[in-house]
Amino acid sequence: MKRDYYEVLGIDRSAPLDEIKKAYRRLAMQHHPDQNPGDKAAEEKFKEAAEAYGVLSDAEKRKAYDQFGHAGVGGAGGGQSFQFDPGQFTDFEDILGSFFGSGIFGGGQRRRSGRGEPGSDLQYTLRISFRDAVFGLENQQIEVPRLEGCDTCGGNGCAPGTSPQGCPQCRGTGQVAMRQGFFQMAMPCPRCEGRGNIIPSPCTTCRGQGRVQRRSTVTFRIPPGVDRGMRLRLVGQGEAGVGGGSRGDLYIICDVQEDPRYQRDGQDLHAKQEVPWPLLALGGRLKVETLYGDDHIKIEPGTPSDTVVKRPNAGVPRTRGGGRGDLYLHLRAAVPKTLSPEQESLARQMLDALQGDEDSPAAEAEEGLLAKVFGSNSKKKKKKN
Repeated sequence: MKRDYYEVLGIDRSAPLDEIKKAYRRLAMQHHPDQNPGDKAAEEKFKEAAEAYGVLSDAEKRKAYDQFGHAGVGGAGGGQSFQFDPGQFTDFEDILGSFFGSGIFGGGQRRRSGRGEPGSDLQYTLRISFRDAVFGLENQQIEVPRLEGCDTCGGNGCAPGTSPQGCPQCRGTGQVAMRQGFFQMAMPCPRCEGRGNIIPSPCTTCRGQGRVQRRSTVTFRIPPGVDRGMRLRLVGQGEAGVGGGSRGDLYIICDVQEDPRYQRDGQDLHAKQEVPWPLLALGGRLKVETLYGDDHIKIEPGTPSDTVVKRPNAGVPRTRGGGRGDLYLHLRAAVPKTLSPEQESLARQMLDALQGDEDSPAAEAEEGLLAKVFGSNSKKKKKKN
């Protein structure tokens, strides 16, 4: 049965990546076949540590291992349950070119001394208003905590006046050979962690890391039309690399606030629009508000409530392809909560006229009002009916 990977490296299950690397480097130096020629037990421990490191140094495989054990990474004991994958393992791609790489028979490329390690990507969640998401922002600024190159040593990790030296164990290649039966395989050098050089006199500011933690101001543009969850990539705004390696990227995740008036559906907008009920009955033009200024819509006579009116090109700008979405206005009859005495009198007269007897004095008195609202032939139509 395979041993637990955390037990193999002698670390806690919550150990960060740096601790995993240190544990692997310590075991690799202790049990490397070159340090223990002919010792099969040491060779097995070296391979066991490399296998554990390969899984726990990769976030995805570590998550699968934590949830399902050895079965989550290819098997649960017995046989070849662990597969080296150069495309997935950070700092692990140099291991034998991954059983299928160029170093499997001892040949292939050698790592250049001083090869840099790229910086990590970062993610920042930015909360922006609805209107800023629609119209965009040209000079948005945020403060990002990230690892920057050390000013004291210039990023090489060495004390002033000194410089890195080639690793004596791997002779500057960043790799060491491991024999397994007929095969000879390449592994990252445990002493220099595959960098090919060592730092004899570490910089006191960054302690030989070449980087220091710092809060940096980043300025960028938010394009019009971004939506919640949309990700903006800022190339080269992540953490600084090590030993001259390239910078990582910064990903801005947009968290857009809701708007009290508009509901967004992709690039289209929906909004409730109150309309005075006499206008719904009589028809006419209504002034409406849009994101791009005032507009007017035409109300047909007898328009029922819940009618939807479309205003083309009044929605959210498209981030690709140009143009804008549409605005859909959902009409609602506006009923005032309070009336003036005159308005209340007119409303009661109309209600009596609509509900009462056509020959009653009230109906006769309101004929003029009905004629104004429904047309001059309203009385004739009623008598005909």
